[in-house]
Formats: sequence, structure tokens, C-alpha cells
Amino acid sequence: MKKLKWALGCLSLLAITGCSDDYYDPYYYDTVYYDPYYGAYDAAWSYYWVDPVYGYWYYSIGGVLPQSTGSGLPQAPVDVNAAAARLAANASSSFTPAGCATATATDATVNYTFNDCTAQVTLQQISGNVQVVLADNQGQLSVNATSSNLTINGAPYNLSMQVASSPPNGDQRKVTITSNSYSPDRFDTRSSQSTVTWVSGSGCFTLDEQSKSTRGDRSSNTTVTGYQRCANQCPSAGTVTSTTSEGTFTTTFDGSNTIKVTSPGDDTETYSLDC
Repeated sequence: MKKLKWALGCLSLLAITGCSDDYYDPYYYDTVYYDPYYGAYDAAWSYYWVDPVYGYWYYSIGGVLPQSTGSGLPQAPVDVNAAAARLAANASSSFTPAGCATATATDATVNYTFNDCTAQVTLQQISGNVQVVLADNQGQLSVNATSSNLTINGAPYNLSMQVASSPPNGDQRKVTITSNSYSPDRFDTRSSQSTVTWVSGSGCFTLDEQSKSTRGDRSSNTTVTGYQRCANQCPSAGTVTSTTSEGTFTTTFDGSNTIKVTSPGDDTETYSLDC
């Protein structure tokens, strides 16, 4: 990921020419750039953990689901231990290069160790440890994931997220995510609520998210809408709006490997995307 350099350039010119009155703290531009990355990381993890074991939770994908007697909710036939074992067994083939990831399943818990791995869609240069705990929540899959000594794309990353799946609709998959995941190099805190949808086995997803992040005494509320991404491709669609004390910062994705973040004063900063 690229760091902003425009602020330093502005400071170096200040004594000679002065700068625009529309100076905005680089944190706010950064929020618009980094927050979709972190939302996409959450989406990619959930895709990996839910898609391979979806059939363990429901008798017939897209068919008529048995109903539990009391709640009327779909009755889960899942063996969470078997699902965890399947995820662990998939690790060696799901992350590349071969052998970069190891995983062990103990009951419904999967412990991963990564050594410079790449996974589907957005996750690159993964190193460190991740623990995933699977559970059956009234017939729906839930996943709780945490990390230790984790880095993604070469930056430290605190993974802390909960995933809840929804009943199937044909080949369509849908999960909701509550996350406190972020890189401590960029933010002091971050919390988000998101919805992720995809077609089974497609390697693509759509993300809609609302989040709040802070750094020092600065904060922002960010909305990501219609963010679409497929494996080995740049984001093909989506908008980001970040509301701050200095106004609203925005960007859009169009499939290219750059974005322009626009400030409340219509100044723009260009970022390169890792895709």
C-alpha cells in the first residue's frame, strides 16, 4: 500500500508559495483508502470459511429445509467438529504456495499458521496465527476469528471478527460480519458491520459496510456501498463515503488499479491499489 506524500510536499513549499487553504489531515484521505481494504479482508476470510462448509449446515442447498419444532427456523444437521476438520484439511490446498499454511482442528476450533500465503480474492502475504471457532446458532453457521502476530500485505493486522451466515437461496450465499479488525499502523480503533454476498464457488463477492475508525483525536464514519471484487482483479464497482469533522471524503471503484479520493474542497489525492 502507498503512503501519502502530498502533505510533506505542501509543508516544503509553504515558506515559498504557501498552500491551499483547503488543507485536510492525511488521516481522512487514508480512511477512504484503507477502510475498504479491511472490509474486503473480512469478506475474503468469510468467503473462505463459509463457502467450503456451507453444505454441512443445510440439508439441501436451495431446497426445502426441515423446520425445527419450536422456533420454525431451519434445523441444522451440522456436525461442527466435522466442519472444522474439513476447513483444516482444506488449508494446504486453499492457500498458496503449497505448504505455506498449516491447520489443525480440535473439536470445533481450527488453528492456522501462515507463512507468506495468498488466499482467494484479496488476501496476500499472510503470515502469523489465526484461530477460528465454529458454532451452530439456531441452524445458522457462526464463526468467531481472532489472530496473534498476524501480518497481511506486509503490515501488522489485528483480526477480530464474528460471521453469521444466512439460509441458502439457490447458489447465493449471504453473511453478516461484526468486526474490530484493522492495522495498528493506520488506525487506533476500528469497528464495522457489513453484509457480504456471493455465488457459491465464484471467487467474487459484494460488500456493503458501515464502520467507524479513530486515530488520536480524529475519527471518521465510513460507508462502503456495492463494493465488488473477484479473485486476481481490482475492485470493479463500489463507492466509499467517509464523514469527518472536516467534511465528507469520497471515492469510487471502476476496475482500474488506482482511485482518487476527493476532499470536501474538491481536492483529490490518487492512490495505487494492491490488485
